[in-house]
Amino acid sequence: MKKNCFILLVSCFVAFGFSACSNSNQNYRDENLAFMDNIKNREGIHELLTDSVSTGIYYEVLKTGTGALPIQGNVVSVAFQGWKYNDTINYTPKHRLLEEEAFDTSEKYQFMVGGDVIDGWNLALQQMPVGTKWRIYVPYYLGYGTSGTTNIPAYTSLIFDIYLKEIVSEN
Repeated sequence: MKKNCFILLVSCFVAFGFSACSNSNQNYRDENLAFMDNIKNREGIHELLTDSVSTGIYYEVLKTGTGALPIQGNVVSVAFQGWKYNDTINYTPKHRLLEEEAFDTSEKYQFMVGGDVIDGWNLALQQMPVGTKWRIYVPYYLGYGTSGTTNIPAYTSLIFDIYLKEIVSEN
C-alpha cells in the first residue's frame, strides 16, 4: 500500500513537472511571437518576402550595398553579431545592441548559402546585395526552432546585424 502511494505521488510530481515545463516553454514561445509581431509595426522595419510570400523575417537597412546578390551554393564572407530576444529591451530601429550581450560575433565568417547556417540567414542573404548591412529579426522557427542549442533556448527569436562583404566563390 505504501509503495502504491509512493508511486502515485511520484507520478503526480513528474506529471506536474512536465506540465510546468510545457507551460513555461509555451509562455516563452508566446513572448517571442509577440516580439516578432510588434517589430513589424515599427518605423524603418521591412518585411522580407520571397516570391511575394512573407517569410516571417523582418529587417532594417543599416547600409545599402550595390553588388551582386548571392544565390544558393555561393560561398559568402560576412561580418555579424547576433543577439537573443530579451524582453527587457525596447528594440527600436537604430537601437544600439551592446556587444557584450552578443551570443555570437565574427569579423570574417565564410559559409555556403543554403548550407550550415540557420534558415533565416539563408533567406535574408539571397536578398542582400554585396556591401549591404541589415539588422534582421528572425522568428524561432527560422532560427534554432523548438529544440534550441546549448546557449539558445527553444523558441528564441534572434536578432543579427549582418554585413555581406563579398561573394567568395560561385557554384
